Formats: sequence, structure tokens, C-alpha cells
Amino acid sequence: MRPALLTLLLGSLAVATAAGAEGEWVLWARTCDVRSQTCAGQWQRRQTYEAERWCRAARTTLVNQAFTREGWETTATKGKVMEYQCLPSSANPGGPAPK
Repeated sequence: MRPALLTLLLGSLAVATAAGAEGEWVLWARTCDVRSQTCAGQWQRRQTYEAERWCRAARTTLVNQAFTREGWETTATKGKVMEYQCLPSSANPGGPAPK
């Protein structure tokens, strides 16, 4: 995996907004292309959690899976990697907040 994309993936771990500290948090995911180092895929809602810490724990688990031997092999074969972020349920990474 290229260093710039790895930096992007790890950088996304730090992304979360302080707004909505109370309430539900949503784990979002999108596909990134390793070769072009772009993440142009649509954000997809994965799961909703009762607290930010649970969302971040789920995200950490998914990112850690990407660093296993199987994860590296899948990335090398498909040329894709997933980017994750946790946001309050009132936020939407792909556009306006849901109503």
C-alpha cells in the first residue's frame, strides 16, 4: 500500500466532530483506489452506535483487520481499501444532514 493512502486511511481515524457528543453515532465507509490514491466512492452508512466510543471501537477493529496478512493480500489483489469515519447521526459525510 502506498504511504500517502496509508496516511489517508490512518488520518481518517482522527476524524470525528465534537458536535453531537450525546446521542447516536454512525460508522460510514467508502472505497478508495490504491493505484490512483483517490477515495471517490460514495459514503455508505454501515452501522449506528449508542455512543461515539463504540463507533470508534468498531472502526478500529475494521482498520486493524486491514493490516492483517489477509487484509494486505485482499488490498493487493483488488487494489481497493476502505476508509471509515464515525459521525453523529445528524451528520452526513456525503451531503446535507438527514432530516
